[in-house]
Amino acid sequence: MGLAAGTVARQYATAYGDIAIDGIEIDPGVVEAGRQFFEMDADHIPGLNVLVEDGRFALANSLRTYAVIGIDAYRVPYVPWQLTTRAFFAEVGDHLTPDGVAVINVGRTPSDRRLVEALTATMLTVFPTVHTLDVPRSFNTILVGTVQPTEAGNVAANLAAMGDTADPLLAAVLALAAESIVPTVASDLVFTDDHAPVESIVDSLVLNFYFESGLDPLR
Repeated sequence: MGLAAGTVARQYATAYGDIAIDGIEIDPGVVEAGRQFFEMDADHIPGLNVLVEDGRFALANSLRTYAVIGIDAYRVPYVPWQLTTRAFFAEVGDHLTPDGVAVINVGRTPSDRRLVEALTATMLTVFPTVHTLDVPRSFNTILVGTVQPTEAGNVAANLAAMGDTADPLLAAVLALAAESIVPTVASDLVFTDDHAPVESIVDSLVLNFYFESGLDPLR
């Protein structure tokens, strides 16, 4: 969800070859830009099926199950609340294979992790384990929820098990992931369809960052 110009789909195709990928993007203009300027086509991502729909609606009406469901829709300040709730993550879990994972990319600031921690708490109502990775030199955190209980050390173990046969891109990403894992912290706030104060948190996060740091860190 949040296919945009197909960067993540292209990385999957590079690492795993011709695999089936459903890419959901709500904006048809973004899809057209991806096809025109970013090689989002059958030659570069042969298994990609593009769906121009709201992510939650498309998933709710899908009969498929997936090994991975990635949601790249939480970039501050535009966070769709309907993709943050316990009911939504329950739908995600229902569409995952028994060893599947849900991966989301969440915006934050260096000193304000409220959105990350609320989404962590919400995901933990569905998934037994949620791992937290702070992307270096960015304002992004990746949360990984696993259908089966897992440990943070599994990343390094999987990397070692692949040996020299791994695709270089996949090996590099796993190595960076192993270095970027931080302790998982959940707040007391769980987003629900009846109560998801996402906009309040995001507005406060943005204003606090501006008043504390100004715009210099963004340059």
